[in-house]
Amino acid sequence: MAKGQGRSSGQGVKLLYIRDYLRANTNKDHAKNANKICEYLASKGIEASPKTIYNDIFRLQVDFGEPIEYSAKQRGYYITKPKFEPYELRLIVDSIQSSKFITQEEARSITAKIKDFADVYTKDSLNRTAYVSNRVRSKNDSVVKDVDKIHLAISLNMKIGFRYFHYTPNKQKPKQYSKKGELYIVSPFAFHWDNGNYYLYAYLSEKEGFRSFRVDRMEKITSPIPEDREGAELFKAEHLTNREAKVFQMYHGEKYTVRMRFINRFADAVIDQFGKDVIIIPDGEKHFIINPLVEISPPFFAWISTFGRGAKILSPQPVVEEMKKFIEKVSDMYKDEGEG
Repeated sequence: MAKGQGRSSGQGVKLLYIRDYLRANTNKDHAKNANKICEYLASKGIEASPKTIYNDIFRLQVDFGEPIEYSAKQRGYYITKPKFEPYELRLIVDSIQSSKFITQEEARSITAKIKDFADVYTKDSLNRTAYVSNRVRSKNDSVVKDVDKIHLAISLNMKIGFRYFHYTPNKQKPKQYSKKGELYIVSPFAFHWDNGNYYLYAYLSEKEGFRSFRVDRMEKITSPIPEDREGAELFKAEHLTNREAKVFQMYHGEKYTVRMRFINRFADAVIDQFGKDVIIIPDGEKHFIINPLVEISPPFFAWISTFGRGAKILSPQPVVEEMKKFIEKVSDMYKDEGEG
């Protein structure tokens, strides 16, 4: 009786077994014939013949819309349109593995799940952790799951709370909390990426306005707080997608249109920083000039300094003076014991 029930149950799910087998073991370069499919079904305790396989494939094609085709050259069936193309899966895995806000353990777990969407011929190419194993990753292992609370708050037009910290070199107290560890209560609006880090763009108050918080430095994220978000009238999507002014490493400051001159070989670096739409004006045979709107901050001056004599701020004068002060402070530090 048990044996008969097993066969009946197996016949009932045969189409699912065939579909999953083809998804996992075929592509345009690797087709499977009816005999191979029958062998697989037999390993699952399901009896089948090549003739019934032809009918099953037809049902999968017509009744369920499965993208299955027959290859006359290989004399077998294969999936023509997988859920994800191999290159799409590689892009997803690379994005996860290169995201600094995701812990190494979480990255491995998500990658393993993504590999389930790949056929057997693609799975090995998704073992890509070696390429990014030396990246500095977040140590906050709850951040990925807690982000869902923020997404929910945004969809419900509610506020959220969290503690925010910065790392310190003190092994006994490796974290220093802002506001003495008290909760920030903010109105969340959007997430954005910058230099491999994940940020929440949220409204604090009329006095403080909007601010970006690194998600991997947020702890004890609350469930949505049943209070309407503030700052909606000030929020515009272009603040994040097409910022009026360039912000360096999320350090905000006063905005200036800054005129800068670079040696030609630094064009790639300038375009990487300001985007392909930045207007580049030739200045003689060896230089070019740009005039972007920038929020002035120490990371901006540090970026300019990386080019040495290959880049120079020309105007406005207040920014030139701030650049001089930045350079002087760094220079002075190396004139004494290095403290300051």
